[in-house]
Amino acid sequence: MVGTEVSTPPARGTRPRNRRELIITAARELFYRDGYTNVAMNDIALAVNIGPSALYRHFRGKQELLYAVVAEALESCLGGLAAARLGDLDSLVKAFAATSLARRELGVLWQREARNLPAEQRTELGENLSASRRALVGQLTASRPQLDPVHAELLAWSILDVAASISYQHVDLPEPDYLNLVENLMRCVATAQLPELGLPVDDRPRTDHAPVLRTRRESLLATATRLFAENGYAAVSLEDTGTVVGIAGPSIYNYFSSKHEILWTAMNRSSERLWLDLAEVFETAQDHTDALRLLVSRYAQFALAHPHLVTLIVTETEHLQDEQRQRVLQTQRDYIEEWLDLLRVIHPAMSRAQARVRVQAVLTIVNDIARTPRLRTRPGIAENLQRLGCSLLELQRRPRQSFTGVRSTAG
Repeated sequence: MVGTEVSTPPARGTRPRNRRELIITAARELFYRDGYTNVAMNDIALAVNIGPSALYRHFRGKQELLYAVVAEALESCLGGLAAARLGDLDSLVKAFAATSLARRELGVLWQREARNLPAEQRTELGENLSASRRALVGQLTASRPQLDPVHAELLAWSILDVAASISYQHVDLPEPDYLNLVENLMRCVATAQLPELGLPVDDRPRTDHAPVLRTRRESLLATATRLFAENGYAAVSLEDTGTVVGIAGPSIYNYFSSKHEILWTAMNRSSERLWLDLAEVFETAQDHTDALRLLVSRYAQFALAHPHLVTLIVTETEHLQDEQRQRVLQTQRDYIEEWLDLLRVIHPAMSRAQARVRVQAVLTIVNDIARTPRLRTRPGIAENLQRLGCSLLELQRRPRQSFTGVRSTAG
């Protein structure tokens, strides 16, 4: 079974030479499992079986430790990309799949937890990630000289996203099979033939004649969603949102009782939108393959149109109250189950674990590209994501199947 458990700590009173590495390992596993904000330094000290004072001899605080954790994960997972022999894409994919599984926490650590770091540290670590992307672009271009630069960048990001998607999977799959599957998904991305992409359409500044929401509640919700996505939920107050909208003081509470209510409303609205899309797909699809192809397309359109909502789904769910968080997570699991059921009807020999790995790779790619403005704003990006997603799910055109409709899991 592939999973992440907190490592067995050394015996109390011992002083292992690799104590710093043991601390980083324990912190990585705890931050990944429980979230940075839910882990105290005492929890990490307990996991390594040392006192807090010994922990503070190595790290002055939790934020410094988070930086060390993310930096180590990035280097362990991505460090070999720049050093790989140019043009040997197959060897690079094999090595990268292995390091991705060895540091399977990286996607969550970077996409969710690194937001807790100071801006200058995020920028520094982000440059390391960008260097890895550029190395992948070089490898793709060397192996496929006809590949245009924008498709090389899209495919490079998507290979990185296959690696990141491992963080969001908890599957029963033997390690050799898992490794082979990740290799195949990365190779599928690297060799994908995609439609043409247009020049990027810059986000245009709003003019005095642009329409605005007249309902104060909807204005607060839209503004808070954007601010939460851009700055992080913890850094934005309800008063900050009210100031942007032009509502001050107690009047804000006529619309929302708390930040939690705004976050819950945004999350719930995005979930309902996805279920409405799914219901429409099941009403119109001709067969299971057509349904899943339509779902890939509809999800890509949703993510590209609502990148701030996607960011909240990826990074801010942990800030919901416990009952709300469990409801959101269960709704997300139910939604993914619909994809899995379709995929396994199309490919009966595919195990549920293998189907889950494929579906999560598609969703992670779409989510990340939707959050990358220079790719999101290119005409044709939705068609590119749909084509890439269908390739990863092996949705070649097949003879028409009978179609029995949606399962009743939406409650």
